Amino acid sequence: MIGIAGTDGKTTTTNMINQVMESESFRTLVFSSLQDSLVIEGLVDMVVNEENQSKDFAIFELPHGTIRMAQGLELCAGIVTNLTPDHMDEFKNYEEYIDRNFSIKDLIHSHGVLVANGNDPIISQRLDEINTKYILYGLGTPQTVKFNGKTYSPADIDLDILASDVKLRGLDGSSFKVISNAIPTAICTNCGEILCKCGNFQRKIIKPFNININLNVPGLFNIENAISTMATALILGFELDYIKNKLESFPGVKGRFEKIDKVNGVNIFMDAAHNPESMEKLFEGLKVPGRLIVSLDNPDTLTVRDKFKIGTILGKNADVVIASAKNETTEIIDIEAAQEVASGSKGTETYLTENVDKSISKALDIATEGDIILHIGPGVVNAYSSVKDNIINSIKIFKESNGKVVVIGGCGTVGSLMARVLKHHGADVTISDSANDTPLRDVFISEGIHLDLGGHSDAVIMEAETIVVAPSLMENHTLLENIRSLSDAPIISVDEILSFFKVEKPVVGITGTNGKTTTTHMLKNILKVAGMSVPEHFMNMQGNTELIPALQSRLKGDAAVVEIGTFGRAGEIKNSALNCEVSLGVITNISRDHLRGDDFNEYISCKREMVDAADIIILNADDPLVADFAEEIHPDNVIFYGIKDMESDENTFPEGRECPECENILKYDEHYLGHLGDYRCMCDYKRPEIDVYATSVTENSFKLNIGSNTYKIHLKTGGTCNVYNALAAASAAMVMGVDFDDIVSGIAQFEGVNGRFEKICNNPEIIIDYAHNPAGVKAAIQTIKTSLESRLIVINTISSESGRDGDREIAQILNSADIIIPASFMAKESSNIIKRDLIFTESSNEQTKIGTLGANKKQVYEAINKALKVVNDNDIILIIGEGGVKYSKEILEEISI
Repeated sequence: MIGIAGTDGKTTTTNMINQVMESESFRTLVFSSLQDSLVIEGLVDMVVNEENQSKDFAIFELPHGTIRMAQGLELCAGIVTNLTPDHMDEFKNYEEYIDRNFSIKDLIHSHGVLVANGNDPIISQRLDEINTKYILYGLGTPQTVKFNGKTYSPADIDLDILASDVKLRGLDGSSFKVISNAIPTAICTNCGEILCKCGNFQRKIIKPFNININLNVPGLFNIENAISTMATALILGFELDYIKNKLESFPGVKGRFEKIDKVNGVNIFMDAAHNPESMEKLFEGLKVPGRLIVSLDNPDTLTVRDKFKIGTILGKNADVVIASAKNETTEIIDIEAAQEVASGSKGTETYLTENVDKSISKALDIATEGDIILHIGPGVVNAYSSVKDNIINSIKIFKESNGKVVVIGGCGTVGSLMARVLKHHGADVTISDSANDTPLRDVFISEGIHLDLGGHSDAVIMEAETIVVAPSLMENHTLLENIRSLSDAPIISVDEILSFFKVEKPVVGITGTNGKTTTTHMLKNILKVAGMSVPEHFMNMQGNTELIPALQSRLKGDAAVVEIGTFGRAGEIKNSALNCEVSLGVITNISRDHLRGDDFNEYISCKREMVDAADIIILNADDPLVADFAEEIHPDNVIFYGIKDMESDENTFPEGRECPECENILKYDEHYLGHLGDYRCMCDYKRPEIDVYATSVTENSFKLNIGSNTYKIHLKTGGTCNVYNALAAASAAMVMGVDFDDIVSGIAQFEGVNGRFEKICNNPEIIIDYAHNPAGVKAAIQTIKTSLESRLIVINTISSESGRDGDREIAQILNSADIIIPASFMAKESSNIIKRDLIFTESSNEQTKIGTLGANKKQVYEAINKALKVVNDNDIILIIGEGGVKYSKEILEEISI
């Protein structure tokens, strides 16, 4: 029996010894963590398994937890690799840990030999405790150990067998010369047996020698393992040349600098180094052609380790550190553990992830040819199969999403973003779509995406290494069967895209009833003025639905700004924000729109979901419902914006609100727009103190106040609604660290958003606005200034998502106009409460609502013609609703206006 004890190197040495001893002539039993067997299991197996009776050697790895079970064994040879501190929380002190592991000395048979690392400071100071023959091995480089403020230094001793002339070949291994003094063995010269049977034991001695060795496994630590293995094999009577050949053919051990794969010239390895000392040994002398990217699973197991020290070691030896928060033993996500590692690696490029999957995904994403990805940590020992599977799965997804990728249905809303995300991350992308053309053609071409339009070319599909299918086509079984008949390439969906490509930038998520789109574009403009790149989806659509925000946030850029929450469904905002990994959330306002089952409270709860998803929240202080969300947020993580005073005499369309705390009616000292203003309640609930605010507000200007900075901004698109949008955007930019001057410039230069109070004709003046709910209509009308000589003509194409009540509320607001032309069926149905001049159309009798589209092109066309017949030189035509935005420009071109 042979036993191997110590802190590090036990498993590799155990299996290296087995490599040398196992042959046609000798049969071995191996019990180690690599074989998932404890020493007690090995002993029982030896006793009860008849097949084992004919074995020649049993080789035991003796970790600190099971070495006590080996009491009573008589080992013909034993190895103690080193005694550096580990698992200290399981022991009273370091001395107890040393005594436990060094107890292997008491298991050696009187004829046996102990092989000990003479460079270890603990072992070299305790040689007088060994009562049997021993051999000291090493590299001739004495080590020191520092623990709990104490330094342990080695004794001045001579080694019996050591490596010299060491030449490291990086990942290809090493070459060195072994120089040996006389070596005592466990063999009797009289009977030639291990552990003498003749009763007249005379120990055989091997004469001094030297021999050159070429190892295929890398690192100085493997040279140490090889020397101890050679000494053990010599003790047991193996020939020197035979040992040399076996060592030089040793392929390595799973989980010990184990090569997993090579991808795009990047080698990926995993190793069980998990404490500071084993990591230092691993990195010692390790040279790589490119960068060393180290992925680390949580260093803690049931034992807590010095993660700052580990981070320091990684920072000193690696070019990039990626720390996972997942404890692979307990499966608990402990982000503080990863942060502690990062604090130690400060100064080195460092990333924090949730788990090994995400760590390897990140490593592959940033690696270039010649780099090495090395995953280390206790998970390689305690959860070997799981960790390896995670690494392999990440590699698999990376391979599938790189190389030649064909995106089926890539001209669609989601498919186009899937294609662009893949291209932005290095894939050679071709879009294959049945459409003959796409409005995104120029975008695709500029980004280097190939197009296969008008059908799905067999040749394109057959050449693909990976095929990505848009969600809308995943249930098209005929299409999928045709793809499979042409190609064996893996087929992946949007779920794999979201899983593999992680968000690596700040993400601002903007939600609310109104102002989402304008605030989103205004903030993007500020960030661009500040020199930041911001990804765009480039699609002419209203709102951000489905998977758009999640994919948009994965496009390349310095920061992402996404609009979230269009339909007011439970879970919509939270799921979208989490998929985007929103770090900064903005809630603009909440009005009675987008209601499901007339349940306004449910709608409020939907918007509140942003609070649960984002780290920092920006709230409109002038909205009593939105401001109340701050009750759930730590004060350090909330920013308020609002208006402090107005100088304009605009119609504010005052609207009351119930107190969110006691449900009594709030008292307003000032109304700025609808229910937005300065409010208070008898229960002491009131508008909170504002961090970012506007003063001296007019129809097209305001003073922006952030801290001690103040500046008067003239808006290119005026109105109180855009003052609020500007304040929301400014607040987000402030949190992101944008300079005040850039914030001012970004707002002042903002030209507006297509379809948002957009002037599309000068003579006569025609404005289109996407206003689709009462609050939006109020904002649009408030923004328009008419003189005594001019009239406001409103074409209403809206069909409110709130139903008849919403349409009637909009009709009531339109009493502020001079002439109203109901274009949609619901606009006509609600017009009986309008007291102003009405012009009806024939087509408004048709019920044509589709989704949020209240009027069709025919209805908008007739309404515009009616308006043009009555408009005077100074009049303004305002076209509100999605139908107006969608069709008005096209109609004006057709009639040459």
